[in-house]
Amino acid sequence: MTLKSIKWWKYSGVYLLITGILHCIVSIISFRHTYIQIFSDGFINSIQKDTTKGLALWFLICGIFLLLFGRTLHHYIKREQKPAPSFLGYYMLLFAIIGCLIIPISGFWLFIPQAIVIILANKKHQPNGKING
Repeated sequence: MTLKSIKWWKYSGVYLLITGILHCIVSIISFRHTYIQIFSDGFINSIQKDTTKGLALWFLICGIFLLLFGRTLHHYIKREQKPAPSFLGYYMLLFAIIGCLIIPISGFWLFIPQAIVIILANKKHQPNGKING
């Protein structure tokens, strides 16, 4: 088995799962004191207008969403035995580029290879280069 023979698209959901895990780990490490404060404030209605607590919560929620999205994508690929639709790759690429422009030193770069894998897989699976999705 060589790198060229691997069907990278089959792991698109797994790549997103890994990205979600990394996002959650970074969130917990970066905002551990903030999460402790949220729980010590009673959790319910503990964020209010505190932007640091809000940022911490949304950072974690985005990681959890990536976990859910990655698991759903992995299920789709295993069931259908075909790559994710190309529109998903194009949207992911656009999302990553905009994110990288706004926050160059960030994890948005992780989405670029994932998007390219989806886009290229569809080009190989469609006759006459027709775009899927």
